[in-house]
This record gives sequence, structure tokens and C-alpha cells, in this order.
Amino acid sequence: IPSIPGLALECVYKPAGQVGGDFFQILPTPTNGALIVIGDVSGKGMPAAMTVSLLVGTLRTLAHYTQSPGEILAAMNQRMLARSHGGFTTCLVLRCDADGKLTIANAGHIAPYVAGKELPVENGLPLGLAADTTYAESRFQLAPGEQLTLLTDGVVEARDKSGALFGFERSAALSTQPAEAIACAAQAFGQDDDITVLTFSCAGVPAST
Repeated sequence: IPSIPGLALECVYKPAGQVGGDFFQILPTPTNGALIVIGDVSGKGMPAAMTVSLLVGTLRTLAHYTQSPGEILAAMNQRMLARSHGGFTTCLVLRCDADGKLTIANAGHIAPYVAGKELPVENGLPLGLAADTTYAESRFQLAPGEQLTLLTDGVVEARDKSGALFGFERSAALSTQPAEAIACAAQAFGQDDDITVLTFSCAGVPAST
């Protein structure tokens, strides 16, 4: 995890098997902010891991040319359509500026949580389904010290021995906790898939010029 002034980050990844389909990336931006990406490739095992490798490589290349979450998702979608054989990926790209301004584009992923509630982000199709998909950007302001929580469906879809799901209500209620506490709660409930939790807060320092 890169050290970004004014940004406190915590990430926890608990794969369900030897290789997994969850991924996340944190990339510094030129204005002392960060691009934060979380995603989940459909399927399991090596095919999912290979798609993760493709998407992460594409993302890291794109970040040199644009910090627009919508543009990044559109380009990742084209790359996945060109290289993958079926399957899809949910993915959320978020740019957090140094002053706490958030710009978010979402490709079918679970929305971020702030103060125990989902942010009302616009939602596009998962990656790999349609060539003409565009991804709208939603904008929010994160207050200094306020925690934003991102997670994959391995949290929501954790399942206990009776078959009950961890669910969205439990996930929302726990979303103000540290990342490790959220991931461990879902794992203890009954891990059924890769679990990824990423939390961050920013000090709200002025953006550099």
C-alpha cells in the first residue's frame, strides 16, 4: 500500500482458495490523491486469476494517462472483451482528491459505505458484457476523518451452517468498523468466497496546485 499524505488506508484480503478472483489497487495521483480500485472476477481458480492479472496490468497502464474513473472502466471493459472468453467482472474505480472530493464510477460492484449507508452511486454494467457500455461518474464530499468502506461480495455472501447469508444489513452495520474487523466477522460467519475489505479516510488537506 503506498504512503499517501493525509490518507489513512487499511486493506484486508482473505482468499477462499489458493488463487482468487478479487483484486484491489491503490495508485497515487499527481495531485496528492489516490485512485482506488476494487473488483471481483466471475468464476474461480486460475482462469479468474488470469483475468485479474490482465485487468490490473491494464489499470496500471491507464493510470499514467487518465485519472477519470469513467474512462478507466470503459477502457478496462474494452480490454476484457478483447481478451476474455466469457465471464464478467464487477469493478469500482474511485478517485479521492486530497481535499476529500470523491469521483466514483461503478461497473456492477457493491456501492461504497459511508456512515453505515451505501453511497448512491450510478451503476453501469459489469466489465466484459457489452462493447458500448459507458460509465457515469458520481461525485461526493468525504468529511475529514470520515471512513469510506469498500468490499467484495465475499462479505455479503458469507453463509453460515444453516445457509443464512451474512447479507447487506450486517455488512452496512459493520461498515464503520476497521477493515480487519469486517473481514474477520464475515469469515467467522462462514466464508464461501474471496473476501476483500478496504477502508480509508482523509485528513482533508488542501489539494496541491
